[in-house]
Amino acid sequence: MFNPGLSKLREIRFPASPASGVQKNHELSALWWLLLPIGFFILRYAVGVFTHKKKGLESWFAGELGLIENLTVVLLVVAALLTIYVILRFGRFLHRVPKLFLVIYCLGCIFFAGEEASWGQHWYGWETGEYFLAINDQEETNFHNTSELLDRVPKAIVSLAIFIGGVVIPIVLRRKKLEIDCRKPFWWLFPTWICVPTAIMAISATWPSKIERYIDMEFYFDGAQEMKEICIAYFFLLFIVSLYLRLRHFQASGTRYSPL
Repeated sequence: MFNPGLSKLREIRFPASPASGVQKNHELSALWWLLLPIGFFILRYAVGVFTHKKKGLESWFAGELGLIENLTVVLLVVAALLTIYVILRFGRFLHRVPKLFLVIYCLGCIFFAGEEASWGQHWYGWETGEYFLAINDQEETNFHNTSELLDRVPKAIVSLAIFIGGVVIPIVLRRKKLEIDCRKPFWWLFPTWICVPTAIMAISATWPSKIERYIDMEFYFDGAQEMKEICIAYFFLLFIVSLYLRLRHFQASGTRYSPL
């Protein structure tokens, strides 16, 4: 039942799970959250700068059916499926507030993925309907290209949230030698340190292309906006993976935590 006073909420301890041992490391390996995103960015930069746009490897990365666009969709779908799994496996041990957040998070991943793929149009090649032809500036079956309000504003809000939650807060906690206290409310809302590299890349991916416009010099690859989007998608995946691993660790170790 819902208790209006947060102070009345009790900590939760999972039932004993003899089949699973205590995980000493309940976060991802640096291979996934540090080396992989940095390595992928370096690869993308090298391919974009040193290969031919139409005949070289760059043609594999760019475009609506390119690697970047499709991989963005895949990452978001995986994030959505994992979020559903977290809700099904741990939902009864969580307060309705984090459960509602996870539902919205899942729907956000699905919507983001659908918009990136124009809801399947890029794959199946159907003709754009009259409604979207009239309002979509790229004549695609999606909503984010129908107005700046649906395009730039959501990206700005997500970018700000990633900057605060994925960069500022983890760095402040690390400098003060503090950790996220799972016994306090809203612990689940904060990304852990593993999200920082991808968060920084998501925030700064388009900066070089903006600098190019001012100095009238080409040194960056095309498709900076698509690179930003795939970094955001990977951030979404890392966040839910980290939450899943922490909850699994709590279950195995019997750690007490706040359900809210």
